[in-house]
Amino acid sequence: MEREAARKISEILGQVYEEIAQTVTKKEFTELKEIIGDLAQAQNRTEKRLNELAQAQRRTENRLEELAQAQKRTEERLEELATAQMKTERALNRLIEDHRQTRERLENMSDAVGYNLENQSYKGLPPLLQRDLGIEVDGRLIRRYLPGDKEGQYLQINIYGWAKKNGHKTLILGEAKTSISRREISRFQKMVKRVAQVENISLNDICQLIVVHNVTPNMEEYAKEQGIHLYWSYDL
Repeated sequence: MEREAARKISEILGQVYEEIAQTVTKKEFTELKEIIGDLAQAQNRTEKRLNELAQAQRRTENRLEELAQAQKRTEERLEELATAQMKTERALNRLIEDHRQTRERLENMSDAVGYNLENQSYKGLPPLLQRDLGIEVDGRLIRRYLPGDKEGQYLQINIYGWAKKNGHKTLILGEAKTSISRREISRFQKMVKRVAQVENISLNDICQLIVVHNVTPNMEEYAKEQGIHLYWSYDL
């Protein structure tokens, strides 16, 4: 009940009280007085409840304002994070691009070194093979591509050429590397097996060799154990 309405009711009750006081008996007046007293207490309770509701309303409004401010701060923080994320992504993309360009330059440099070493091998290996293994190159050593395992794929063979050893036909397969590892040796030997299938030749009739700029003693020993002949670049 609103305060103004309660006030008006109180005034009306007061007027009624005065009018009745002039006409009713003492007993009726006493009863009426008790009723009015009860009404006044009810009115007080109503006003108290209204005050409590008003305070609760103010607290609710204050809480809503706090929530609105917190929501605003959250949205501002999210916007800051989104901006930071965009900056991070741009920086990461630049790093990725720089890494790609660096890797591409290194690959180009490695290819240039490799091709130069291959070119030296074509001229320098024949006399070395003749001297060390009794292998006489038939024609010349070349770079060649042969069919790979899948259609449209090719095997690039750095050093390829036919030769004879004690009158027996031999296929020379080799690679030119700045350095070698067990994984590269394994890959090379898989390539050798594939070429043996393509050329229809036994592995025993293939001379496997690798020309390197640098190799550690343990890797040099491992290559020899795998039946691979190693030549240093300065030997060419």
